[in-house]
Amino acid sequence: MSNRPKDGQAEQDRMAANLRRGIELTELALALRLAVLRQRKPECTMKDVMHEIRLAKEQAWRPSRS
Repeated sequence: MSNRPKDGQAEQDRMAANLRRGIELTELALALRLAVLRQRKPECTMKDVMHEIRLAKEQAWRPSRS
């Protein structure tokens, strides 16, 4: 039974590491998308990136017409 707290801590550490990696990947993806948008339109901001993401999400959640 003495391993239980260690196992729980190991699981928490693993989850925290995964969360950090997820956040880092999200930051990198947003920065990449901003760079792509700025190639076409240099005045683009992160607000434009988030707007584009919101529109794509709304479109993805719409029922298909098939």
